[in-house]
Amino acid sequence: MLRSMFQEQLDEVAGRIQVLGTAVLKQLDAAIDGLSTKNRAAVQQIIDNDADINKSELDINEKVFDIIARQQPVATDLRRLIVVMKMAGDLERVADFAVDIAKVSRRIDDFPNEELKQELIELALDAKGMIEKALHAYATKNVLTAQQLAKADDEIDERFGKLIKKLFRQETTDQDVEAITQLAFIARYIERIADYATNLSEWILYEANGQYVDLN
Repeated sequence: MLRSMFQEQLDEVAGRIQVLGTAVLKQLDAAIDGLSTKNRAAVQQIIDNDADINKSELDINEKVFDIIARQQPVATDLRRLIVVMKMAGDLERVADFAVDIAKVSRRIDDFPNEELKQELIELALDAKGMIEKALHAYATKNVLTAQQLAKADDEIDERFGKLIKKLFRQETTDQDVEAITQLAFIARYIERIADYATNLSEWILYEANGQYVDLN
């Protein structure tokens, strides 16, 4: 009975990662939409929602600490709890980048050109897709999917580098320079989101085999 109750506690706290992940994905969706449509109200809502994301991470950590203190888990169970805490921290950081994107997007009056806008939005959507895949891999314990995200991260890195070169090589006015600088910040935040998707994958692999593998 005690083992059964302990297993329920493990499953419950692990399930909170999916709840937090869903909230983070909504923040990313809203940030991308705000970048595309310049919806000021939506941007402010992203900023306001961040406190709830932060609280969710803290609640997960407190639950993990409580389980460790009460149950004193070892080996696989302890590793699973550590992964929950690490993934919660990484997801909270992704949510912070969504806020950063929202804040910077408010400073951009207009894109220098439509092509750059579309490239940036596509990069953001693909980075968000990596977070979705990492969460799915965690829920299904799919190690192969987790490993494949490293390749996706390399592709995001390459596209990020090309986008930055495009941004700073085009002819600009003084007004464009400010917009381009802000867009470069957003591109960097997106690239970091992809990095954190890879971090999530590393924790999935660690839970599966007990060894930390650096995928970045």
